[in-house]
Amino acid sequence: MKIGLISDTHGSAKGFQKALDGPFRDVEMILHAGDVLYHGPRNPLVEGYDTASLAEKINSLHVPLMIAKGNCDADVDELVLAVPLLSPYVFLHIDQKRILILHGDHKKEGDFENLIRRFDLAVLVHGHSHMARIKKVGGSLIINPGTPAIPNPSSPFKKTVGVLDLAQGTVRIWDIETGDVVLEDAFDV
Repeated sequence: MKIGLISDTHGSAKGFQKALDGPFRDVEMILHAGDVLYHGPRNPLVEGYDTASLAEKINSLHVPLMIAKGNCDADVDELVLAVPLLSPYVFLHIDQKRILILHGDHKKEGDFENLIRRFDLAVLVHGHSHMARIKKVGGSLIINPGTPAIPNPSSPFKKTVGVLDLAQGTVRIWDIETGDVVLEDAFDV
């Protein structure tokens, strides 16, 4: 199964659409690590900021979408989305792999590693920092797909999303502007 990984869209319908047209074109599910519609009080308005259009794109997806609540997500956002948004954690068991999605605010690096051990996770997906990364912990992975909207100025990567291939045991982080894979790694299958 191929799963799209995305976080920190912050209302960018354009960034979400680029992910759908590019790296997500053949995924069977999408996992969103939060900060879906609102740009947040400390962030600028993003290119393609259109929360109504983004909500419509999410609601009309032909693949399942699971979302973990981010620090910029609010109860009112769930009124326009056809998927639940208010859980801080989403735990999935797919193809005998345990996957946890969370936003990651209020978490330190050791917290992610402890969650992997505690729940025997194959993959932990988080967002919040707007910095794409893949970190191996034993045979498991910690993945931040980055953001298709507001790149962190200190990140070497710009607008990114990820694709997790459970059958192959791989994850790739894609630059949605260039279509290039900028990071990749593997986990135990």
